[in-house]
Amino acid sequence: MPFSLPSHPLLRRRTLAVAALLCVALAGALLLPEVVNCRFASEDNICRAGLMPSRRAWLAIAVMLYAIWLGAALSHPWLPTPQRSPRGHRWGLAVQIVVLTVLSTFVGMALRRVGGPDIFFSPYNLQVQGTLSTCICLALDYHQRGRRQHADAQALHQGEQAQARQLDAARAALLQAQVEPHFLFNTLAHLRRLAHTDTDAARAMLADLRLYLAAALPELRQSEVPLARELALVSAFLALHQRRIGPARLALRCEIAPGLDDAIVPSTCLLTLAENAIKHGIGPQVAGGEIVVRAGLEDGPPGEPRLLRLEVADTGAGMGSGSGSGTGLATLRARLAACGSAARLSLHLNQPCGLMARIHLPLVQGTDASRT
Repeated sequence: MPFSLPSHPLLRRRTLAVAALLCVALAGALLLPEVVNCRFASEDNICRAGLMPSRRAWLAIAVMLYAIWLGAALSHPWLPTPQRSPRGHRWGLAVQIVVLTVLSTFVGMALRRVGGPDIFFSPYNLQVQGTLSTCICLALDYHQRGRRQHADAQALHQGEQAQARQLDAARAALLQAQVEPHFLFNTLAHLRRLAHTDTDAARAMLADLRLYLAAALPELRQSEVPLARELALVSAFLALHQRRIGPARLALRCEIAPGLDDAIVPSTCLLTLAENAIKHGIGPQVAGGEIVVRAGLEDGPPGEPRLLRLEVADTGAGMGSGSGSGTGLATLRARLAACGSAARLSLHLNQPCGLMARIHLPLVQGTDASRT
């Protein structure tokens, strides 16, 4: 059966190897004053035989330090955590230091037989071993506290991100669920009026309303849809408005590049832009105007996928002081932020007049009806 170490981070092979190297270096640092004293402070600057620390002494001290560290690493998981029991953690740390002080003294006494330093069960040696054990245990405890705090901070950050995504999803779901009552009431009132004056126009408008509801209702349960379905929803929405306010006041045009029907887009993203174009662009103008819906491709940054470009342009009132600050656009921007750094919404002046809203998205194509 192959040898395997426990899963504790302090007992991984890399951590054990790094600890061994540090113990060797620390052992050399502990012996350095004795070496300097022997070389430069002895009589006639001659280091007498037996005074210079040997390699065996260096190795013995390193083994003793490594034994202290290994004992601290093995016993540290048994200590009460400071979050649950601060007092218990302090007492556990004190007991750990005392036990390691005694055990390291016995280890040093055993290593004395193979060339280690003269370590006896005396107050001075206990003080030295206690100092070393205290430094190692406190350093290990400080390191583990830092790891826990970093892990807690990451968990808190991930929790905040998850809550933000849930909040954005809830806002988006609320926005999608609000098939604007004002728009529906006006449409139904106009439909009732046409039923008395022009039955053919009423039938046509009723057909457009059915198409709009057939396209809108399934999207209330989905966060992303193929572009073809989003275009069907926007076309039905704009066709209803065109019948309501008259073809003379609202002209419609679509410019869609081929091969984009199955491109995945956030649901109701174009509908939000179309609503703003009607409400803030065409509606305030007595003469009306034209709305153009476009979809095409752009090259992204080097090494990145191509970008899908969606535009809704109108020849209406143009950019006012409150343009781009509405709830619908703010919610859309939050939804786009979850699609990656390349996803963004921007507003531009349209030529010769009006406003153009543009969405950039990473191009993702799928054969499924939607992705949730």
